[in-house]
Amino acid sequence: MRRTPLLGLLFAVPAVLMLCSGYVVPTVRLLWTSLHRTVFFREGGDFVGLDNYGRLDTMFGGGTFLAIGLGLATGAVAVVGGGGLAYFANRAGRVGRRLVWIGFALPVAALSSVAIASAWQLAISRREVNAFPDVEPGYAVVVLLATFGLLVGVGAAAYLLVFRSARKRGLAAGLAALVLVGATLAVTLQSLAAPLLIATRREDAPPVLGIYNSAFRLGNLGVSAAGSVVLLLVLALLGVAVTAAVVFAQARLVRVEQPEPAGNPGFLAITLVVGGGALLVGIVGLLPWLLDLADFGRLPDGPFEPWLLSWGPTLISTVVGVGAAVLAGFGIGALRPLGRNSHLLLLPFAPWLFTGLGVTMVDAFQHLWRHDSDNFLFAFLRAIPPSSLNIPALVLSAVLFRGLTTQDSPARSWRTAAPVVALVALVTWVVQANDVIWSLISVTDPGNGTMPYLAVSRGFAYSFGAESLVGWLYPIPGYLLTAAAIAVVGVFVLDRLALHTGPEDQPQ
Repeated sequence: MRRTPLLGLLFAVPAVLMLCSGYVVPTVRLLWTSLHRTVFFREGGDFVGLDNYGRLDTMFGGGTFLAIGLGLATGAVAVVGGGGLAYFANRAGRVGRRLVWIGFALPVAALSSVAIASAWQLAISRREVNAFPDVEPGYAVVVLLATFGLLVGVGAAAYLLVFRSARKRGLAAGLAALVLVGATLAVTLQSLAAPLLIATRREDAPPVLGIYNSAFRLGNLGVSAAGSVVLLLVLALLGVAVTAAVVFAQARLVRVEQPEPAGNPGFLAITLVVGGGALLVGIVGLLPWLLDLADFGRLPDGPFEPWLLSWGPTLISTVVGVGAAVLAGFGIGALRPLGRNSHLLLLPFAPWLFTGLGVTMVDAFQHLWRHDSDNFLFAFLRAIPPSSLNIPALVLSAVLFRGLTTQDSPARSWRTAAPVVALVALVTWVVQANDVIWSLISVTDPGNGTMPYLAVSRGFAYSFGAESLVGWLYPIPGYLLTAAAIAVVGVFVLDRLALHTGPEDQPQ
């Protein structure tokens, strides 16, 4: 590798600036707010020291343990279910692996948490869920069922990268497990759509719902900021642990170049049975949503403006956030400003690897750009999410470019990396466009509401016969396009990659 230190550092500058403005500064401001008795719609507040932290017992009660248990359970599904399926598929050969990539593209593409939660809420309110005759399913049961296919698919994708390596699979397998469990824990602790829309007892509410209720229903921003700081600390520990493992394992994704052995027909049959069963469970979990995909409820002013407010601003944040992340990942992984130690440059980003708007919502609301005139243009600009730097995409791109540039020049590595980057951007766009948290914070005029905002508002009236907006949230063409992109990139690009660890000159 020929190092290009200055250029590599320059490529990381936009990401560093966005890290400071979108994560570091909000974290400091949250800490400051948590030390004051800050009340909704009031300027300033009295300094109370750590008093707000002594009032977090209702925010971090049994619901926190339930959320942690749910995160570990979903992580176990990804590691055990996805890892087992990947083992069988890899032993089955190319046909088995491609069946997994194609078969699980549809559940993996089910990325709209608000649409799925809305569909489940509507099914429960209509008493269409007959599998729970004695008690209505809580959000934890809904999450496990609705995400089962996605978890198995993502876990299988991660472990296919591990099993494609010829040697040294133990460390790579452990690293994949750590990443999957850390990610599921972080997502569970910050997801708001399911616990907000599905009937949840107060004592079972996850911490992010407690933060939301304290801030926007009780008006106590100081206590909410204290809860956010505690949750930020937990997520920072997870992020540092995962990033440090990636750095010190010297993880990298490389193209598989050795000849592939013939597949085993017996393992192909096992792959079909195990994969088919997991896929069936995943489809059952998504059934309330799949049956409502064509449910386009009426909107007084039509769907165009809410749809544009949902997908337009998030496209801007996706291009900027993913673009800066990939540029920094290329600088760190391909141009290597610190040589073989360039992965150390990922550590400053580590504390915010898993940080989302669920944790920083109090600060985001306090510094929300407002204007006297709330026309469509101002609503569009306000709907652009803050903290748009995609840190997971930065780490992934650094790992990808580090491996590819051991086989190709930095310029030629883009031939393999470009489809992966495009898929990451597409997934990011879909997730941000269906984000409930920023919609509830940024919309100040219901007449200029986003689709998630309108869906949540209407969701609380489902028991009175309100129409569903599930079809508008994640339109069928977009869903099928995302699934097709996942299948194509999986079969033709990701299936040719392997996760390597250890020194680059060590035989794999």
